[in-house]
Amino acid sequence: MVKSISNVFSQSELDFWNRNGYVILPNAVPPSQLDDTVMAMERFFGQDFSQPTDWYNYPPFSGGIAPMIHDQELWNNRQSNRVYQAFAQILDCSELRVSQDRVNFNPPNKNSVWNHQGTMHWDIDSRQKPIPFQVQGVLCLTDTETNQGGFKCIPGFHRKLSDWAASQPADRPARMLDTTGMEIQSVPGQAGDLIIWHSALPHSNSANTSNRPRLAQYITMWPVERSLRGSGVLPLAVTKRRLLAQVLDVAESLIARWLLNYQECDMVLVEVDHLLGEHPDYPAWHVEVAGQSCYLRKPWVRRVDNRRLAIYRPYAMGQHIDTPALPIVDENAFINELKEAAVKVPTTGSQSKLTVNQLNQMKQFLFQTPEQHGFEQRLWDEDSICEMLKQKFDLEIETRPVVLTDLGRKLAGVDTWSNP
Repeated sequence: MVKSISNVFSQSELDFWNRNGYVILPNAVPPSQLDDTVMAMERFFGQDFSQPTDWYNYPPFSGGIAPMIHDQELWNNRQSNRVYQAFAQILDCSELRVSQDRVNFNPPNKNSVWNHQGTMHWDIDSRQKPIPFQVQGVLCLTDTETNQGGFKCIPGFHRKLSDWAASQPADRPARMLDTTGMEIQSVPGQAGDLIIWHSALPHSNSANTSNRPRLAQYITMWPVERSLRGSGVLPLAVTKRRLLAQVLDVAESLIARWLLNYQECDMVLVEVDHLLGEHPDYPAWHVEVAGQSCYLRKPWVRRVDNRRLAIYRPYAMGQHIDTPALPIVDENAFINELKEAAVKVPTTGSQSKLTVNQLNQMKQFLFQTPEQHGFEQRLWDEDSICEMLKQKFDLEIETRPVVLTDLGRKLAGVDTWSNP
């Protein structure tokens, strides 16, 4: 173990980790930081989590995983010394980088409004040989019971993966598995618990059948070379996305959802050799391309006919771990859908900084491409939209960096680890 770092896990806890593939660190961050993070999430979602009527004001993000990433409160948890010590001990390395990951808001299932079950999966390509040693983590922001939509896994499967894989078809999905007959365990957590798991462990969040939402923050770390030079650039705490939400007087989550929906409408037409149907156990299409069988995850794939599919552009280009580059036959087949998604700006609040006329002009600009307005990019994003508003309407838009400790600067890649 790393001698310069205080150990936070006992030998019995490490034995549990080796046997089961996950371990829990209690009191990973102070209670005040947990409260601050929950308040930051309420600000992001524009909700009061103590009011059940607020939970379903807007449809939750897929899987309850929301792209809230940059807030100072999240960084305070990422640079927590005890969180760092936990990852350093598990990874047996003191030079680490921390992820800029998302949060989870998983409200109780409610009829047709929200019915999330969770799908057991890996976040790595489980077909790799050998499977690299990587870890992941989630911080419980509030107490989370076993039926509250929290972390679940198949304990010990990380030790069985190689043998299991040898008995599976060569064209099996890279990130999903049939869990029939396997023991899936829901893991409860107390507020402040950090759950760390081996990336070879199939896992998921789960159905929330309680009467309270599950609130959590994803955090992981990985080793870096001690000599890897720091960027010298602080991450942002107040981003242009939050500022855009302030301009329109809406919750930041509505801006995030609008931009995410728009970006995922960037689809291309792909033609495969054969569309073999839906997988019986996984949310995926089974296709054959260039004589090879593979599976395409449904959220980014829409069937057009017996051979053609509408597929999210980066996915079709092979930029995700579970699919090869696919034969694109028409890059602009769905351009009108993309333009229509661009102008579905959230309904502005009463304190919007844009007049009705300016809002209409903004939509006209967004219906055009960023290139038509001097930006060297295919799609609009919060940066280009804010810059466009600044140029057209002379709006003041000023971002603010995070405040980091000396440890946080190294974990964020701002400073080099070898610096004294």
